[in-house]
Amino acid sequence: MNHESTAAVKQARQLPLRRLLTLAALARKQMKGGSSFAAALDAAAEGLPSHARAALQSILYDIMRNLALTGALSRKLLNNPPPPPVLNILEAALALLVTKRYNEFTLVSESVNAIRGDQRTQRFSGLVNAVLRRFLRESDVLLKELSKMPEVRFNAPSWWIEKIRAAYPQEWEKILLLQRQHAPMTLRVNLRRTSPTAYLKQLTEAGIPARQIGSEAILLENPLPVHDIPGFSEGDVSVQDAGAQLAAHFLPVKAGARVLDACAAPGGKTAHLLELNDCRVTALEVAPDRAELIRETLERLGLSAEVRAADAADTKKWFSGEPFDAILLDAPCTASGIVRRQPDVPWSRRPEDIRRLANEQKRILEALWPCLKTNGQLLFCTCSLFPQEGPLQIREFLARHPDASMKPLGETGIGMMNLVPTEDGAWPNPQWLPSVHDGFFYALLQKN
Repeated sequence: MNHESTAAVKQARQLPLRRLLTLAALARKQMKGGSSFAAALDAAAEGLPSHARAALQSILYDIMRNLALTGALSRKLLNNPPPPPVLNILEAALALLVTKRYNEFTLVSESVNAIRGDQRTQRFSGLVNAVLRRFLRESDVLLKELSKMPEVRFNAPSWWIEKIRAAYPQEWEKILLLQRQHAPMTLRVNLRRTSPTAYLKQLTEAGIPARQIGSEAILLENPLPVHDIPGFSEGDVSVQDAGAQLAAHFLPVKAGARVLDACAAPGGKTAHLLELNDCRVTALEVAPDRAELIRETLERLGLSAEVRAADAADTKKWFSGEPFDAILLDAPCTASGIVRRQPDVPWSRRPEDIRRLANEQKRILEALWPCLKTNGQLLFCTCSLFPQEGPLQIREFLARHPDASMKPLGETGIGMMNLVPTEDGAWPNPQWLPSVHDGFFYALLQKN
């Protein structure tokens, strides 16, 4: 999981900003062509040292969190759009001017230099200079006017806004506004090595402000690169959203049980299951490179599991015929609940993706149900806010399977849970749920 940090921004100031803007424009070109944020970042950052990659990633996050605004600004400030390489750099510069991470004079100058540095775009350097300086003169009026547009206010396309509004008529504005913010950096304490109380003391002694927000969840007030986090390399903690940490608690696992983690990369939930239980876990991941991430996670934590690169729904290729005591299915979804961490999601998804991914979830659920023992339990979870990828999926599954029943999730007493992104509230609370988390859905099914 990637996190922005103040250190990355400071390091960016020591790098040629014109080069970072050029690389950011390249990444935007690839995203417009259909690449994911991660793939575009990997391609643009190829060969860069880690601090330069972190600086580029931070710029790309700023671009994606202000995508609707910079698009509206460029339409407002330009009579005719320039070629895509110029427009991409211009909109990147506008995003950074809005976030105020850089000195205005330096940013304008380096943006113009980035345009001049390419023979194909150098004739537009005057235009870019004029547009950016006009924005600085008129920014208060422009931002006030454009913020009235729903797409700009929530940084999401209109169809996305309407889907969230329909699903959460009372909370939709709060959800959308919260998803514009930077993601919190939450750690999961490895109870096999330490305790939340002891680890908080360690952070205090290191001068790192933090607080407990869940049973094993510690929130860092200021994000850090993972290798600067005390005890990370030794396996004392992992980076994982507090809402995602509920999965290992909601799936009942007895000592010695055989457990399947069906869509396991990058391995956070697999590791948490093993930290809490003396069990045997098989972790599946369809992409071999992502399966390797699971192995790396387990190795850092000193844990072991059977890790296989396989399609969970293609049981003929991996299932031995011996049913599992428990199954965790963190199903593919739109990721609509984790937009703070993946700000490109509203822009990279299409309305039809909701139904397409719900069908993929159904395919995996149907394939895995025969792999579960009688009286065994399957925890279905997604990081989605859309009902088709949560409550509706489970209701339809129960209607098709008379041998399935819903069980309470931990101590909550409920069988299905929609967690919307939350940034406030005290912990511990009566439900013992984390007080800061992203959006998730959970349902626990038992095979009768």
